[in-house]
Amino acid sequence: MSNTYLSSIVKSGQVNTPPGSYLTIKEWVRNSFIGAQSTILEVGCSTGFISIEIARYTGATCIGVDVDEASIATARRNIDRHIASRVSFQQGDAGSLPFADNLFSHVVIGGHLPFIQPDERRRHIIEALRVLKPWGYILVALYYYHSPPPPELVDEFNTKIGTKLSSDGTRTYWSGLFNGLPLTLECESEYNVLPGDKKRVQQYVEQMHLETQNDWQEYLRLFNENGRFLSYFVKAYRKIPNEPNLMLQIPRGGIYNVRRKSTRDF
Repeated sequence: MSNTYLSSIVKSGQVNTPPGSYLTIKEWVRNSFIGAQSTILEVGCSTGFISIEIARYTGATCIGVDVDEASIATARRNIDRHIASRVSFQQGDAGSLPFADNLFSHVVIGGHLPFIQPDERRRHIIEALRVLKPWGYILVALYYYHSPPPPELVDEFNTKIGTKLSSDGTRTYWSGLFNGLPLTLECESEYNVLPGDKKRVQQYVEQMHLETQNDWQEYLRLFNENGRFLSYFVKAYRKIPNEPNLMLQIPRGGIYNVRRKSTRDF
């Protein structure tokens, strides 16, 4: 899956985050009860941001897997001494994970799915489910198109970023990849994307290593153009064991619908 964009991430010195960055990780931690006894697998870990931050927040043991050797080498360098005993990274194929069944309490998946062929995505999710313990959590954050982007923009984005996106990559499409599996949706948040202004773009680029800054000016232009059509969701699913007579409430939450009045996060 190595391409020019992924190589530029490695060379840039900048971190590669999920949609929502720290806010998303804190949602996952809270809503899936990650703690010091948790064991986390991050599929498609890139340079390691998610695994490292979960370990910093919670003390959990985290393993990241990515097919790209340079990404794994960079992720290993990003491990600081305070979490070195709890975080590791290894090269591996997300479609054939090198782990036993029912091993992890949590699996993070999503970041690599836009980069693989559409007919492979469901299989990768099923493989992640295989290594997850019964009642464990699948954690997902994915961008989707809330309105159709121009086909030429999608083509340019795919060519320069290396994704395999299409203009019908709606919320229904991405959520549908998880339908029909032994999962129950525990919580979900939806966010609109607000493209960055010139100041924010400049701050971002200034953090890059000098030799990659011109490339990133172009990538960020493309991200901003694409972002005009994007939203994203953050979800936590739970794996339902294949056993009879489990206590489950259907519909979830009982007879009443509820709406949260307010929340604050900093």
